[in-house]
Amino acid sequence: MFTSCEDPSFVGLEVQPPGDRFIVESYRDEMISTSVWKRDSVFAMDHPRSLLGVMDDPLFGRLSASFLTQIGVFDVADFGSDRVADSLILYLFYTGTYGGENGPQEITVYEITENIDHQVNYFSNFDAAEMIYDPDVLAVHTINPAEGDTLIAIPITSARFQDKLLFAPDTVTQSIGAFLSYFKGVYVKADLVDGDGAIFTVNLNHPDSKLSLFYRNDTPDTSFRYDFIINQNANRVNLFEQDYSTAVFHDDISQTATDDSVCYVQGAAGVMGRLDFDLLHTWRDSMPVSINMARLYLPVDESAIDEKYPLPARISLFEKDEDGRLFGVIDLSLGDQYFGGTYNTEEGYYSMNITNWVQAFVREKKTDKSLYVSIRESGTTASRAVLRNSKHSLGGARLEITYTKH
Repeated sequence: MFTSCEDPSFVGLEVQPPGDRFIVESYRDEMISTSVWKRDSVFAMDHPRSLLGVMDDPLFGRLSASFLTQIGVFDVADFGSDRVADSLILYLFYTGTYGGENGPQEITVYEITENIDHQVNYFSNFDAAEMIYDPDVLAVHTINPAEGDTLIAIPITSARFQDKLLFAPDTVTQSIGAFLSYFKGVYVKADLVDGDGAIFTVNLNHPDSKLSLFYRNDTPDTSFRYDFIINQNANRVNLFEQDYSTAVFHDDISQTATDDSVCYVQGAAGVMGRLDFDLLHTWRDSMPVSINMARLYLPVDESAIDEKYPLPARISLFEKDEDGRLFGVIDLSLGDQYFGGTYNTEEGYYSMNITNWVQAFVREKKTDKSLYVSIRESGTTASRAVLRNSKHSLGGARLEITYTKH
């Protein structure tokens, strides 16, 4: 669709020779094809939030989320003489859940025996077995938090581990480095017991997230508590596993020619949508052209909206390099106010400013006609969306361009 504008009110236009005048035109491309692709992984190190749980999504299949984290000391511990452990509890503060019926989940805690190295780039598909976690399980505990709860309490029942902390050498608690050499951290995972499950958003930086040791010593009729801390200084890794065997799009993954009228995107390193701008290369025959504005609109399939699975607040666009690695389009680096990517609840779409990418493509500085749409902050959210494409009866993705023809 083309429209043009020749407005004599443009400053200086009325004094220009007719041959030097420029024309501002607009263009709409609605022939953007979409497909669904797996995302291999996302960077998983030291995010401010961690995800925990298992969720069976009727559209997207099963998502499992777990994490590794260090646990440290705040001050020197003096447990006294004749010490006896009463209990040891891992507390995890969570800010919300994502998914359908929560249902009971079984949480298992292991001790890891290798350091989480802050100089290593860990990704969400990292195999926790490489941390050589001790097969002596520290805890197996079933949780089913009630609505309004914010704290998961996991009793650590391993007597060996309780004694490891209670009878640690005095030098161990004198510095965080010494303690982390003695105790490397924990691996926390979940298994679904019943129901559809849910994903918990855990804030390990919150002061209520900690490992608390309750004990007695030779002080008569007195119980004590010592808190081992988890905070922003603790190295951690978010881990995700996707099972698409029951997903409605299972047979369409990595297929560019499908009859599906929608496209699927999901957080937690889940699937992403590929957008193919099949007509954009024709602009190269019209150069010289200056792209004044290029805005991409991605409408949501409202029939797939479910209050159990809220839409993501933002989405992002990526390119792939020659090695298949994703990197953000240049417009994304210019900030949220410029790029956009937020959901317009009134209009029912996400919109993004991709002016610089389009300009680079039509000037042949980009050769790949494809972009990939994914959930913003995919390493810390399980949210998902179903987007319409051009085969949908209500229409799909569209690219609106305002340009100047020289």
